[in-house]
Amino acid sequence: GPSPRLRGEGGRRLDEGSHAAIASDTLGVMSAQGVAPPANDWPRLVSESIKQNGLWHTYAKLREARRAYVSDDSLRGYLEIVRNTIVREFLSRPKGMQVVPKISAEFLSSFDRFDLNAQEGYLVSLIDGRLDLQKLTLLSPFDPFTTVFVLARLEQDRAITIPQ
Repeated sequence: GPSPRLRGEGGRRLDEGSHAAIASDTLGVMSAQGVAPPANDWPRLVSESIKQNGLWHTYAKLREARRAYVSDDSLRGYLEIVRNTIVREFLSRPKGMQVVPKISAEFLSSFDRFDLNAQEGYLVSLIDGRLDLQKLTLLSPFDPFTTVFVLARLEQDRAITIPQ
């Protein structure tokens, strides 16, 4: 179908590129003007971005927007909603917290390609192919939500695999 259109500065129409999120395009125009989108625009922007680009892309774009609009509490709220949705989807597998993550072959063959932060590196070090998510959250120094979110991100980045 036709690509979505956004109104930018001066009401001109903006065609969205295939790899750019709606929120990103809108934010790019607005940040050039030094103006955050109105709070009542976030529901539409987030919803459209999730539908077209998925949760992880939307999460990344919201993080970028959060850096640009530090004082926008509604933006912070949408960032948390997307994080919660990512964790909920990650745990919605049939085995839930009993699933046993494994280090991916891709990670083992070229781990230097993965730019892991300290949290990710620590959790990868705990994955031994025997511990399930429940045990990993108990062994992790991070709160259970953060632990599961980081594991979901590791799966998204293909550093770990979760057997179905």
